[in-house]
Amino acid sequence: MFSLLDMINGSLGYFNLSVKIKNRIYVGLAFFGDLYLIYVTFMLLKNQSWLRGFLYFLAVVGVTYYLYLNAVYYFLGKTSRFDFLSPWLSKLTGTTRETPEEKERQRLEKLAALQKQAMGASNGLFTGEDVIQAEVEIDSREQENLRKVVDHLVAEGVLLADYNGLDADGIITQYQETGQPVDALNVGQQPPYFELVHDPLGHRLEIYMGLNQMEKRPVGHIKRVGLTDVHTAHDQFDLYLASLYVTGGPRKIPGRRGSTILTDGDFGLVAQVAYRDRQGQTDSSTTTGAPTQPLGARERARRRH
Repeated sequence: MFSLLDMINGSLGYFNLSVKIKNRIYVGLAFFGDLYLIYVTFMLLKNQSWLRGFLYFLAVVGVTYYLYLNAVYYFLGKTSRFDFLSPWLSKLTGTTRETPEEKERQRLEKLAALQKQAMGASNGLFTGEDVIQAEVEIDSREQENLRKVVDHLVAEGVLLADYNGLDADGIITQYQETGQPVDALNVGQQPPYFELVHDPLGHRLEIYMGLNQMEKRPVGHIKRVGLTDVHTAHDQFDLYLASLYVTGGPRKIPGRRGSTILTDGDFGLVAQVAYRDRQGQTDSSTTTGAPTQPLGARERARRRH
């Protein structure tokens, strides 16, 4: 009987199952093993083998108790009120067994802190009509700077990199739903300092980012503002960096036996640019009778055509 259970247990390693499902299977296997122990105990007592029967009886009590605790934890997602040993073992080993409710509470706390941080890192408020998506390019030098800045911000606790609070089970589930690796950096995070600087030598709009203005580094440059070339947009409008988000970097994908594999990739930037007509442009255009069309309206007209 135990050889059969061990064979089934070993065969599970060939399947890419989530940790939760695999633990439920283990609980089911333990249930059948417990039934076998009960049968052996009954036969020993029936044959008046009192000492061996008593020892097997103690084993049945212990296995049944742990089977009950694991069934409540993995099937109901909570801990039993009769769990007296886990707190003692946690104190003895210095580890804690977090319940799903506790994990969710910690995730919500991190999310709230992240939202508060993002609000504090904002470069001001811009109306939606004056903000447009920008395409960002990152060369090798900027990628190196971006990696250094992100590593610094993560080390300082400014950026969170805990896979949005997902454990291995959650990472595998999200990958199965989206088909995309799960980035270490939590989504929706803005750096504490960023700005857009015109580089006259390089003839481009450079994005600077850092912990503060003193420690800023060039991490990318604007290629397009909407569908408009950045040089054309810069000639006609004053451009400001309204928001900046970091994407990519280290990520995880599912591995074998419910594990995950850490891979690496380049960081990326998602930027939105605020714009307005350059000073004096409106007056000159009114004189000639050819007003300048807003950039946002121009982009919407291009999409219609």
